[in-house]
Amino acid sequence: MTSPLPTSVPSDGTLRIDFVPGPIADRNAPTVAELSAAGAQELAGYVTGDGFAPSGEQATVTDERIASTQTFEQPGRKTKSLSVTYVHNPDDATNNEAYLTLTEGVTGYIVTRYGVPRAQAYAAGDIVDIWPITAGEPIKNWNGANSVHTATQRLFVTGDVVIDAVVA
Repeated sequence: MTSPLPTSVPSDGTLRIDFVPGPIADRNAPTVAELSAAGAQELAGYVTGDGFAPSGEQATVTDERIASTQTFEQPGRKTKSLSVTYVHNPDDATNNEAYLTLTEGVTGYIVTRYGVPRAQAYAAGDIVDIWPITAGEPIKNWNGANSVHTATQRLFVTGDVVIDAVVA
């Protein structure tokens, strides 16, 4: 039997990235009000094409048995990391909101939504990922001729990341 060819979703313009200062009472079921509360800042318009870099690793627990010549494995601890690179416009605060929002030490959540037009407001039933973070130091980049000014920043993950939370 041949498996069906699934429909794909273009990625251009369909990733929303927000900084939400919190609180979020239940990260498995954030509310529209929590995601759009005062101080929330949409960031995707600032993030460069290759500038959203979530990553993760999972350690391996070895499981050796005296009765076996094989070493077995179990999944171990997970580590999630997040860094962003975004445009930086020091001459215009209204066009530098990512840099001004993600000041070193600020805490909150990075909330991402995939596959829905970025400009569409959050709605009940949306599927989002929630990353509790503390912002590290932003580093201004020099990108050379024919480029724009950017900053790169590590966002330290400070709690359990919830993947595929459903907006209440």
